[in-house]
Amino acid sequence: MISTLGIDCSHWQDDKSTAQKMDFKKAVASGAYFVFVKVSERGAIDLDFEYNWKAAKAAGLLRGGYHFLRWDLPALTQARLFCGCLEGDVGELPPVADFEAPPAGSLYPSNALLLQFLEEVERILNRRPMIYTSPGFWRAYGNNKTTKKPDSYWSIYPLWIAHYGVKDPLIPAPWQTWTFWQYTSAGDGSKFGAESKGIDLNLFNGSVDELYALVDKTNGKLPGFAQIQAAELSGDEACLSSQINHLNRRLKNVEDFLASFRLP
Repeated sequence: MISTLGIDCSHWQDDKSTAQKMDFKKAVASGAYFVFVKVSERGAIDLDFEYNWKAAKAAGLLRGGYHFLRWDLPALTQARLFCGCLEGDVGELPPVADFEAPPAGSLYPSNALLLQFLEEVERILNRRPMIYTSPGFWRAYGNNKTTKKPDSYWSIYPLWIAHYGVKDPLIPAPWQTWTFWQYTSAGDGSKFGAESKGIDLNLFNGSVDELYALVDKTNGKLPGFAQIQAAELSGDEACLSSQINHLNRRLKNVEDFLASFRLP
């Protein structure tokens, strides 16, 4: 399986007793190509969102923002808060609905609320969102409440699956495959620039080139050399940095490949 490494983060990766925050350059140096950044939860913005969003871009990481859905606030209110935070810079990867919150009191996770959130985000941002969930949580709360079976329309949304300690993640119906896989919550936080002991590690289901193709499909800002030229004209240094990092990594892979054929 060809895959590409990335991380996700929120204010939980930041020790509030220090001035230091996430060091995304360490994440890049450790092989990460992308990051999903927590934007908001319920009706509140993540404490480190603004810093994480800008610093990840400056480090050259491809970014996607996610919202942690809660069940005691209307979906439209949550979607509009989330989208408002991304106004003017929506990132390069699909926006994400984090569908994992446990029941709160008498309020249970609602796939109707999830769908309202997804549709409103797509309407505002003009980008198809992605769903983050786990196999067990989706089995409990994602199925149709009447038929107890999965509705096929969910498959139009890419899947970011959370499943730890397995060789391959379980794919809940109606999906046939995963786009991103959060395979552990116990990555080396220090190695990837976090102040927390651990950090979530993720894989993209494909090569680096295929990841950049997803950026194209998502209408991100980094689809190819035409955008490098545009960035040169506009002075978008972060865009140039991301592309240069990508090209340097590809060049290193070619050099390593050729070195394996050198005669002693």
